[in-house]
Amino acid sequence: MIFNPAVETFREVVRHGSFTAAASALGISGAAASKQIKLLEEKLGFRLFNRTTRNVQPTEAARRLDALLSENAEQLATLLAELSSEQERPTGRLRLNVPMSFGELFLRKPIAEYALAYPDVVVDVDFEDRRVHLIEEGFDLVVRIGVLEDSGLIATRVGDCPLYLCASPQFVERHGGITDPAQIPSLPAIIYSNSDGAPSWSCQDRSGQVHSHPLRPVFYANSAGMMLEACRNGIGLAVLPSFSCQHDIDNGNILRLFPQMTTAPERGIYAIYPDRRYLPLKVRTFIELLQGALG
Repeated sequence: MIFNPAVETFREVVRHGSFTAAASALGISGAAASKQIKLLEEKLGFRLFNRTTRNVQPTEAARRLDALLSENAEQLATLLAELSSEQERPTGRLRLNVPMSFGELFLRKPIAEYALAYPDVVVDVDFEDRRVHLIEEGFDLVVRIGVLEDSGLIATRVGDCPLYLCASPQFVERHGGITDPAQIPSLPAIIYSNSDGAPSWSCQDRSGQVHSHPLRPVFYANSAGMMLEACRNGIGLAVLPSFSCQHDIDNGNILRLFPQMTTAPERGIYAIYPDRRYLPLKVRTFIELLQGALG
């Protein structure tokens, strides 16, 4: 069923958290250790490790397999059959991380529907805006909104999320009308605190030309909901995701400034996960649900 060198290599990688250290302990090359793990994964039909440039993390299946490898062959055979069956029906624990405001507004119902549809999956979801380390912190999938970084992870776009420059009617009146983008740098602004770089609004006009306007911070928040509330109260102008502000724009609580301009680059909603190879069925079916709910 499994050849011993691969099992031994597998256990050493789990023990050391490194292919290099495992190879050294076994007296083989790093390439040989990696090849044995790849062969074992192919034989079992599921992924054993998530790799980053910094470390190697065992998957849930690998942790369960390692815990029982010291038991007798019958128990091991039962476990392997169970783990392989996860590729036929979603089972196991599904750890998710989604943005707080967006998740509360749009993902509570789809996640609950997923749990109802797949009762053999234990759903474990964190709603927070902190930038988590997917592999190091043991998440199966994270939902992210914005422009993707080149992280080496796999991303599937599941929806769009345009950003609008907004202000309350009272704020606009107090500043004598806001009709020229050149006014933006002099106006107080509400800033998303998890953004990188100097605060600014980059936008594209109808001719395709991109412009960047510095923002003058007077209020920081890491929540779209808090930013919207500050904007409603006239504290400053704010760049807000459409999902949080469209209702207030429609009912006149806030105004979209310069609607002829679009925030650049475009923002998307992404499902991010470690690897396409041996993607667990529990993750694949959740991505499909997101595409249906948000697409």
